This record gives sequence, structure tokens and C-alpha cells, in this order.
Amino acid sequence: MIIKNKHIIDYICILAVITSMSCDDSSIALPGNYTDNEPANPSGYMNWVIFDENDVGQLPENLQGTNTILGIIVVEDDNPDDEIETVTIQSQKVNGNDRNFFTVLQDSVGVWKVVLQSSANIDYETVHSQNGSSTLTELVMEITDDSPSKSKGLLTANVLITNVNESPTWVNTYITTDLDEGIHYESSEITWDDVDHGGSHTLSSDDLPGWLTIDVNKLTGTPSTADVNPSTSFTLKLQDQGGLEITKSFTINVRGNGAPTFTGSSDKTWEEERSSSWTISWSDPNSVDYSTMEASASNLDSELTFTPNSSGTNGTVSGYLPTSYVNQTLTFSVTLNDNRAGNPLTATESFTITVDPNDAPNFSNTTSIPQSLNHGCPYSFDVNWSDPDGDNVVLSWENDVTWLNINSNGQLSGTPSVGDINSSGTVLLTITDNRPNVPLSTDYSFSITVGENFAPAFTNSESVDTTATVGDEYSFEFAISDENSDALTFTVPTKPSWLTYNASLYKIYGTPPDSTHIGANGVTVKAEDCGTSTSFDFSIEVSE
Repeated sequence: MIIKNKHIIDYICILAVITSMSCDDSSIALPGNYTDNEPANPSGYMNWVIFDENDVGQLPENLQGTNTILGIIVVEDDNPDDEIETVTIQSQKVNGNDRNFFTVLQDSVGVWKVVLQSSANIDYETVHSQNGSSTLTELVMEITDDSPSKSKGLLTANVLITNVNESPTWVNTYITTDLDEGIHYESSEITWDDVDHGGSHTLSSDDLPGWLTIDVNKLTGTPSTADVNPSTSFTLKLQDQGGLEITKSFTINVRGNGAPTFTGSSDKTWEEERSSSWTISWSDPNSVDYSTMEASASNLDSELTFTPNSSGTNGTVSGYLPTSYVNQTLTFSVTLNDNRAGNPLTATESFTITVDPNDAPNFSNTTSIPQSLNHGCPYSFDVNWSDPDGDNVVLSWENDVTWLNINSNGQLSGTPSVGDINSSGTVLLTITDNRPNVPLSTDYSFSITVGENFAPAFTNSESVDTTATVGDEYSFEFAISDENSDALTFTVPTKPSWLTYNASLYKIYGTPPDSTHIGANGVTVKAEDCGTSTSFDFSIEVSE
């Protein structure tokens, strides 16, 4: 690249003419066109600020809003009487595409210059991609003199927008910050971007830990116990082909291995003659060790087995302990090994199983069982029970109460008749659990006595009001007694439409609305207990 040396003598001469300085081989025209010289078309050439050996102007990218001077237009006119009136850009194209990067200005001493427009954004990569990989701008300028004929000439020049190396930028620099000794590590891809076209990049580091290497654009390595450090720092460098470099600092935590530990209780109670299992759980401060965790049991009774689960976080002890183990305590140990490469750690803990004898089931509400009732009254009760060990329980019974029904769910039901009055019978209920070889039972016995049920009686029926008047309210309240003190139900099976009743007060009431009800209005009232009833018939005479 050449910096402003070609045609420099001519440029100096032009400046000398403009400033009245002397210059060899130059003629000074008088102001205006006072001679008779023939008009001639003006011409010129460019004195570029920067140009190459082919006389092509050079313009570095990333100039924006600068009014940068690219070069001086050296104008020639064979008629010494003529002066240059205007220089304008007729076209500027990149690979045939119209562009508007440059303009022409004349300074205060009359020198014409090609400058970069203040609104132009000269970005090599943009121009390169928009114009088919070309950044060469062809400028066609028109030169007009001040002759009467306004003679014109064309000046064609080329300006090449050149690339300036720009720094790359990081795109993805995420790496895991917590690593474990003995565990191989490979980072995600470290990526970057560069606006420059083409070129290669080099990722490197001057202070990378010895166990860590750069594999193209990834970090890989396996830290050892000696590399354990809560704050391992290093810097990555990225350099482009032009030598520009960016850096990124990192700090990672290389964690030392920690031993696994058991969680939960170390004691359990199992039931005799029942299949049981116990899940023993553990944890590890480094979750990566679950995949290599080994667990084994020692001193395990022959009736028991231990199975580590595939999750690596627990194992199951299972077995069936017969009656001969009742009240014994079985002790065994479980050992864990995390199998960490270079630094495996273990943990051992003792566990005990106590064998509990079977417990009998229990009735829970037998104290509430009704043991007496009167004939004709329905009997109903639901017997409940439970088992302290959760065994299944079945009910059996012996029953000499002929009218009483019992089912396997503990439902007692039935209604004694007149023939059962003064009878008494016994019921024996037995609940038995299903524990193999050692089932246990619980009995409960009770008696049911049947008494005579006496019908309720109206005690004031002879004083009932038997008259009513149209338009006036009628009411009467009955008195009813029951020798057995049974709960009573009061109804009025027969009554005129205007009459209603209150069942809880044993009361009838109403108002005959009109003369259509004049005369006798039949009424039947009825009182019922659980098994008998009493009715009373009378008539209400309605008058006006």
C-alpha cells in the first residue's frame, strides 16, 4: 500500500496556482474568458490519500460520520482561459449496485476533494456480503468548466473498502463450577463469534491447571485428590488470525470425596410368622457416587436377605421370622463403598430387628350393644373391632336368640314377636386374626331380653273439641302416654282438607274456609311406638 506519493508534484502545482505560488510548467489564466482560445473538455485524475500499486484508492472500514478525505481531484483543462466550475459524482456502484458512500467538496482555497459522507457507514463485512463478495466502488465524476459552452469531462476512479481486523467476542463460556476428584470432566463447547470474514482462532491458556486440557473448544480432565481446591482459577485466551486477543477468567471448585452416610432409624420391630421388609436408606454428599455405590450386609440371619436397589440410595432387608424368633433381637451390619476413583470411601452401621409376638384382635364398641327391647321393636347394631398388628380378622358366633340375625360384618338385626315376650337369649361373638401358625382370638358374650310392648294411649280423647265455625280457627292438642316410655309418632290418617297437624305437639288445627265444609267432618288420629299403635276416631261439626 502506498501513502500519497504518486502525482504529488502535480498536486503541489495545483495548490500553488490556487494560492498564487510559483510552479514550473504552469500557466496562470486571467480571471474570466478574455482570450480567444478554443474551448476544451476538462479532465483530471485522483491523488488518493491511500492507494495501491494499481492506483486504486484504499478506504479502511469502520469509518462512520467522519467526512474523511479520500483524495484530491487534480483537474486539467487544455484551455488556460477556463476554470473548473463544478465537480459532481454521476454514479457510485459496487459490483453494479448503486451505493451512496461518497461526495465531492471544494475547500476554501478551491481544491476539489472526494470525501466520505457523514451519513455513510463503511463496514467491510456488510458491503462484502451485500455485493457478491466485492467491496470495490467505481466512482464516475463529471467535471464542468466555466467556458461559454460549459465543457464537460468524465473522471472514473476506483475505491476499495479494505478490511480492518476486529476482535472476536465470546458466545458461550459456561463451564460447570463444581467438579469432583476422581471424576472425569468434559465441559460444554466454548464458542465465540467474529465479524471478520474467514480466518482461524486459537483457544489457549497460560495458567490452566495441570489436570485440565483444552480439546479444540472444550475443557477435559480428571482431577486427583492432590487437585482438590475450593477456588481453582485460570484464564482462557482467544486469539484471531490477525493477532487480536480476548480473555475470560474462571474459578472452579474441585471438591474432595465425602463418605456416604446412613439416614433413618437403625431399629425395627417385626411380627412373628409374617413376611416383612425394611428399606435402609443412605445418602452421599457427592451425588455422582450413587451410580457406583456398592452396599453389602454382614452377620445377616439365615432367614433374612439384603438386596441393594438400583438407584444406589437404599437397600431392602426382607424375610419371614417364625415363632421361634419371638422376643429375639437380630443384629447385622451394612457397609457402603462409593468406589470413587483414586479415593474410595466407606461407611458401616449396625441395625437391629426385634421380633414381636402376635397380639389378639380387640372389640371396640361392645359396651354399647343393646341388651333389652320390647316385642315388635326392630333391633339393629354394628359390632366393630380392630387388630393391633394389622392382621385380617374374621367374625364367628354362637346365637340362641332365635329372632336375631348376625352377618360376617358384625351387623346384628331382627324384630322379636309376641311369642318372644319375656324370653332371654345369649350371643357369643368371636374374632380371630389370620396370623399363620399362631392365630389369636377374642370372645365377647352378652344376653338380650325381650319385654312386652304396650300400645300408646290417648288420655284426653273424651274432651276433644268436636265443633268448629266457618272462618274461625279450630285447634286441639292431644295428650298421649306410653307405658314403655317409647318414642312416639303422631299422625292424622283421616281429616278434612282444611285441617292440618303438628306431629311433635300432637296438635290438630285449621280454619274451615267456607260453607262447603258445613256438617260433620270425620277425623282419625293415630299414635305409634316401635311396634304397636292406637287410633282414635271422631267428628268435627262445622257450622256458620
